[in-house]
Amino acid sequence: MTGEPPAGSAALSVSFTYPPSAFLYAHTKPRLRVDGRDIPVEAWGTHQVAVEAGRHRIEVWVPYIFPRRVGRAVADVEVAADTVAELEYMAPATVFTAGALGGPGQQKSRGLSTVMTLNVVAVIAVLVILLVLLAI
Repeated sequence: MTGEPPAGSAALSVSFTYPPSAFLYAHTKPRLRVDGRDIPVEAWGTHQVAVEAGRHRIEVWVPYIFPRRVGRAVADVEVAADTVAELEYMAPATVFTAGALGGPGQQKSRGLSTVMTLNVVAVIAVLVILLVLLAI
């Protein structure tokens, strides 16, 4: 949902994304809290929330098995009257890493280097095991 808020009001436009390597996030939906109030989010993508002009505390996370809140990110946002403040949330690549919440187009997935390192270690371990087995 996008567009201009009605005259005299304000809105937050929050875009929820996740890295392709974290495809399991597709089976859940992100959670959004504005000023301590839970806002329903039905799916990943962009969602608009009407707010009063002023400063707001935004909290986003992804529900998971363990930990219960993956990729928690918090931001304080100032929203002027008759405007839409745009934010982007990027879920982390690993469940023990914080998410990124801020200006659109600027958010990078945290934990991606950890995932890549673990993948390289796993490939090397498999190759070593294969070499040992072939040498026997």
